[in-house]
Amino acid sequence: MRRAPLTAASLIALTLSLPTKAREEIPAESRFAPFSGVVDTCESPGVLASIQSRFASTERRFWNSNAEIIGFERIQQTGLRQHGIDLIPRRTCEAMAVMGDMQRLKLHYAIIEANGFAGYGNQVTFCLAGYDRNLTNGGDCSRLPGR
Repeated sequence: MRRAPLTAASLIALTLSLPTKAREEIPAESRFAPFSGVVDTCESPGVLASIQSRFASTERRFWNSNAEIIGFERIQQTGLRQHGIDLIPRRTCEAMAVMGDMQRLKLHYAIIEANGFAGYGNQVTFCLAGYDRNLTNGGDCSRLPGR
């Protein structure tokens, strides 16, 4: 008679200790309209050129500034699909941006698959520490989309 409560308690404890998933993760490559899972690398010349040109254009157009990025150092990947395999594939990266005045600033950027204009091409979002003038990404780039 005492074994029944002990067995039931053991069964409940075992059930509660099993890992559970909040949702099923189906890879984005397996969807009806699938993603390829191929995302440009952090060192991709197209990605870096996009960051340079968009930064310079924004500085000139909105801030009346001649600030520009003339190069990149210590480029490294900080994440790949870190939000799950079932979400839009993305790669996050960090680098040191060498500015025109030779100052070196931390650059955070994310490369997001098929998120470009009308869903074609990869989108690059970035934040350069010290140049988040509207505090869009927290001022220190801690809230960059895709991070």
